Amino acid sequence: MSVDDSLHELISVWPHEGRAAELVCRLKYGRATAAVSELAQAMADVSPEADLVTWIPASPSRRRRRGFDQGELLARALARRRRVRIRRLLRRSDDDPQTGRDRDGRVVGPAFKSCGPVLRSSPTVLVVDDVSTTGTTLRCAAALLRSRGAGAVYGLVATRSLSMESM
Repeated sequence: MSVDDSLHELISVWPHEGRAAELVCRLKYGRATAAVSELAQAMADVSPEADLVTWIPASPSRRRRRGFDQGELLARALARRRRVRIRRLLRRSDDDPQTGRDRDGRVVGPAFKSCGPVLRSSPTVLVVDDVSTTGTTLRCAAALLRSRGAGAVYGLVATRSLSMESM
């Protein structure tokens, strides 16, 4: 299975511009965790049915610097709203954030390792992230999750780069 075949669908609430981009940036860089509620509610409103929710983990250095993982906060808030189980299924095996990479570097994507045992019963998994620029991070995560027993894997982000709209 190719990486591109692993992600069933990538769903975004808004394009990464205006107020939506500002909310995501305030959360990521301004530590404005109050933005989680609004972002998670909008994401819950468009999220597909899933058996399990997980998230794209921040790089370890980013998590230490911020004091939280914005993807985890969004995933937990969304899972509560949708009343769906949540489980950490991924961890970064590198410490290189996607932010700051050029397009070629982003297309390679981050390196992930799985957490926990193989998934049973081919659950539908919803992978949450704050923003998607190329979609590569979600496709890499989906490929690993599918190899570990996931059925359909959906990506759900608050915002999507305008450059992705044409992809």
